[in-house]
Amino acid sequence: MKNCFKYALMVAVAGSALCAHAEVLNQVKIQGTRRIENATVANYLGVKVGDNINSTDLDRATKTLFSTGLFSDVDIQMKNGIATVKVVENPIVYEVFFEGNKALEDDVLKTEIMLKPRTVYTKAKLQKDASRLVNVYKRNGRFAATVEPKIIQKDQNRVDVVFEINEGDKAYVKEINIIGNDNFSSEIIKDKMMTQEKAWYRFLSNTDTFDADRFKYDQELIRRFYLEKGYLDFKIEDAYAELTPDKTGFVLTVKLNEGSPYTVTEQDIQVSLADYKDTKDLKKYLEQEDEKVINIVKVEQGVDELTETLINDGYAFVNVEPDIIPNAKDHTAKIVYRVTEGSKVFVRRINIKGNSRTKDTVVRREFRIKEGDAYNAAQLRRSKQNISDLDYFSQVEMNTSAVPTNPSLVDVNLDLAEKSTGAFNIGVGWSSYDGMMFETGIQERNILGTGRIASLNMMLSQKETQYNIGLTDPYFLGYNLSAGINLFHTTRDNSDSSSYSYKTTGGTISFGWRYTDALRQKVRYTLKQDDIYDVDSDAALSIKEQKGKTVVSMIGQDLIYDKRDSRLDPTDGYYLSFGTDLAGLGGDTKFIRIDGTAVRYFPVSENVVFSLRSDAGYIWGIGGKELRINDRYFLGDSSLRGFEYGGVGARDKASGDALGGDWYVTGSAELTFPIGLPKELGIKGKLFTDAGVLGKPDKYDAQTMEYSSDIRAAVGTGLSWASPMGVINIDFSYAFAKEDYDKTRVFRLNFGKGF
Repeated sequence: MKNCFKYALMVAVAGSALCAHAEVLNQVKIQGTRRIENATVANYLGVKVGDNINSTDLDRATKTLFSTGLFSDVDIQMKNGIATVKVVENPIVYEVFFEGNKALEDDVLKTEIMLKPRTVYTKAKLQKDASRLVNVYKRNGRFAATVEPKIIQKDQNRVDVVFEINEGDKAYVKEINIIGNDNFSSEIIKDKMMTQEKAWYRFLSNTDTFDADRFKYDQELIRRFYLEKGYLDFKIEDAYAELTPDKTGFVLTVKLNEGSPYTVTEQDIQVSLADYKDTKDLKKYLEQEDEKVINIVKVEQGVDELTETLINDGYAFVNVEPDIIPNAKDHTAKIVYRVTEGSKVFVRRINIKGNSRTKDTVVRREFRIKEGDAYNAAQLRRSKQNISDLDYFSQVEMNTSAVPTNPSLVDVNLDLAEKSTGAFNIGVGWSSYDGMMFETGIQERNILGTGRIASLNMMLSQKETQYNIGLTDPYFLGYNLSAGINLFHTTRDNSDSSSYSYKTTGGTISFGWRYTDALRQKVRYTLKQDDIYDVDSDAALSIKEQKGKTVVSMIGQDLIYDKRDSRLDPTDGYYLSFGTDLAGLGGDTKFIRIDGTAVRYFPVSENVVFSLRSDAGYIWGIGGKELRINDRYFLGDSSLRGFEYGGVGARDKASGDALGGDWYVTGSAELTFPIGLPKELGIKGKLFTDAGVLGKPDKYDAQTMEYSSDIRAAVGTGLSWASPMGVINIDFSYAFAKEDYDKTRVFRLNFGKGF
């Protein structure tokens, strides 16, 4: 009891002492400000005249002023009800300099630092910026880089900031070790990684320098590769990078536990939706096939297709979850797609950051889901893919966050990192038919951040000259409708094959739209002037009769269904196109033309692809108009390897001129395979066989022309190189089905076109 009384007395005395030191604030005096208004300083204090304040309040005010980052020193004294606040302002950054940097330009480094001209300088910011710059160099493979920050005092409380940089040498990836891979070679697995071992031919990229984030992503790529091959039990046991003692290189090691591939024995769809009982029709949307090795990509594609179908049927909150049930004894798996009514969660906001140049609307229109819509994970996956496919951003990160005040709402957060969308191309090439070529062009795929595309291209060769100017708006007037205009001028010397030259000048207006991700259509109107000139004196009579200019007014359309796994380097899937043209809405030429293409790709083994291709076309004059030679079909060169351009079909007996045909059909089978060189070089070997037949011209005269409807065919081998300057094709062919008057070509080189 005595102790309790003593403790209470001490507390009372302490409380009295605190109260004794509390004073009423009558006035605030602020000293030392130069740029900052006194009212701003007073605001940060957190106390006002008339308040009862003590030493704790003064300490809190001092910490608050320091935390603003505006002051290097703060002192607050209280006497006789007057608080005197003395501050020393932090200087302002006048300029920022980088010294010693050669590998990275100033503009690159400036984007990484906080200290910029006209911002407040602090020591903490200076040290953080130095650390950030070191990390930038590490990301670029320079782990020996050092950054020494310095300041230079200037008048008016300003400073220049100088970062003295010693970049050091690049730390290359000297070796990548794959351990535990029994079913796939180390080279195959390395090909799946972004990080590559140092080699002389990688001087145009930085994939052979070490980046910790890239190495983590490599592990995901390897895991994804095995899941696509059906290895459900696959694990990465360990992955680490070791820096060599001299800090000039890394040795990467990835330890795998492969497991075994699983085959799908059964797929089932279980639907728990009100008023939905029939699941038979839903199975057609599944991409994974029974009795085939499971492919996680095809499973996900099936989930997306099912989700989109059910949403279109009115089930806004549908949730499709694939349940893969493995049987470890016989390495088979059953897949059950469980379709349930998802939680009624809506998207409150879509937050986009990082698009400093690209307008928000350009990004938002690629979303399959809008603010206020029901939340759907499959739609968000597709949205992310759409944004990545724009190729405007080097980074596309998407996540969702719950709204704390409302569990039925989520925010979608999109973090972007922009990259250059402009390109200037220049190159030279050579082809067996066109001879030497020079091509240059400039393209901007995101004009002023609007998503519009502009291009200007010129190609000059010994036989052909092309000029093209194009402008495309992928979302014309804000609708999901592409609109484009293209102006062109082409001259071509056909004297070798048909004893004339040809010139065309005009323009095309086009509109396109998508029905689904795979199905799209495009309509166009073309107005041009064609000119057949420089006709040789000994040319075929039918060519001489067509000498002169004609105006062509033509409408057309293309319907395309594309289910390839990649548009750039397809290994599986198929591509179908169907095009029609009608000329005769005014002008001098009247015809109808129909064209079609079908291609199917089959993966034979890793990096080996077999493809089948067929092309066909038919054109006929209407209104009694004869087809002009420049509107007819010609076979040879790229359209029928083993033969010259125009080397197949009807030919004038006297002059030997190729006269073209009104229809054609071609077929091709090709096997592409690696030839032992690194994959990123883009060099592949190929074996092929081409076959085709070209119909007669509409004004065929057996007396003056020779023609055979027999199939022409050739076999061959060659190389294809996806070089930085474009695709280079080298073909050696042997025409084993031909006519005596056909013109064949054993060697074909095409270099430089199409880049």
